[in-house]
Amino acid sequence: MASYRIPKDMSTELKINKWMYLTDFLLLIGLIPFTMVMSNLVHGNLIWGFYGFMVLVALLLVIRPTSNPKRRIYQAVYYAIMRRKDTYTAIDYSPVEEADETERSDS
Repeated sequence: MASYRIPKDMSTELKINKWMYLTDFLLLIGLIPFTMVMSNLVHGNLIWGFYGFMVLVALLLVIRPTSNPKRRIYQAVYYAIMRRKDTYTAIDYSPVEEADETERSDS
């Protein structure tokens, strides 16, 4: 009977290589048909510039920002667009790590 490994965490992303995750790969694959469809709307003299722009957009969408490494830039843009504009959201400017260090030094 074959032994199967049971994953301990179901929310872990699948990693393809050192820096590419499955969701990043699928996003890049999805941008290819979008680029091909949209290239029909671009003038022939500007097509190579459009392809360069789309490559730049694709790379920027999958980069993980250093300020929030658990989210990608496209997720941050989505949250910024979809958030409710009529509610106030407080921003905590003091990092949690500094608060933990001051508590340890006081005791």
